[in-house]
Amino acid sequence: MKTRISLFILTSCIASAAVAASPTPGLPTGNYAGQRALVVVADPTKYGGDGVAANTHPITVRYDAVSQSYVLYDYEGALGTTFSPNEKVAAQSSAAYTFYRDTQTGETLKLLNQSATNPVIALTYVTYGKWVQPATAPIRLIDNYVVFGKITPAASVPRTGSASYRAILDGTYGTSAGVYHLSGNATFIANFGTSLMGLTVTPVATNLANGSQLTFGTLTGSGYIYFDTSSFNATSRTRLADGSKTLFSSYGNFYGPKATEIGGTFKLTRTLGTTSLGEGAGAFVGK
Repeated sequence: MKTRISLFILTSCIASAAVAASPTPGLPTGNYAGQRALVVVADPTKYGGDGVAANTHPITVRYDAVSQSYVLYDYEGALGTTFSPNEKVAAQSSAAYTFYRDTQTGETLKLLNQSATNPVIALTYVTYGKWVQPATAPIRLIDNYVVFGKITPAASVPRTGSASYRAILDGTYGTSAGVYHLSGNATFIANFGTSLMGLTVTPVATNLANGSQLTFGTLTGSGYIYFDTSSFNATSRTRLADGSKTLFSSYGNFYGPKATEIGGTFKLTRTLGTTSLGEGAGAFVGK
């Protein structure tokens, strides 16, 4: 039985032939500071005209390499949810993701596998998961995207040269017309000598009910590298001919030796004047 308290519970692990024993085999036991993008979709009367609230928060993830269990804490650190090997759902797991479901609370976690043969993206030092919490009316869904891993020590982030990172997006977007899955590709270009970060991203939103898509075009922007925290930000602001504005804002960290990989959270909004046309958030990881 799992309880929602800040307690780490050791459980036994039985390896599956179909799914790797641990999605994050390279992580040692410890607490990992991470980021969480939270998207809540509700009746429009609760969250403005589109019924969507999206934000980002810090999060702590506790991983135990012996029991191969994960504890995901909320951004205030008061409550924790444990996902253990005996909660894996083999039928929904794959070479790309390991899927967990807690039968007591109904919470689920889809965690990216750290593997050189991962068909989505092969990463070694950073990963992310989609953590879904049950919702009751007037809330329709609560999607969390959690990013964590081995952050590059500040002294190991390069101070000269540049690097280009290719990343993937995974998130949730909501409008008055429905809920969408956010996907797409991004390129981050770090100029370590000037402390600048460049951004090019092409997000696509696919309606979960009917498969229709919203496209945002190719968004470009820039931001800054912060060496003392091994972090960066990058933002794109665009305006269409009809006056609508699209804002893509991202915040991330460098991961692995000498900033080999990146990961973080993003927000995507579209507005017309003071009216919200859609809002979403999610995770990005890349190398």
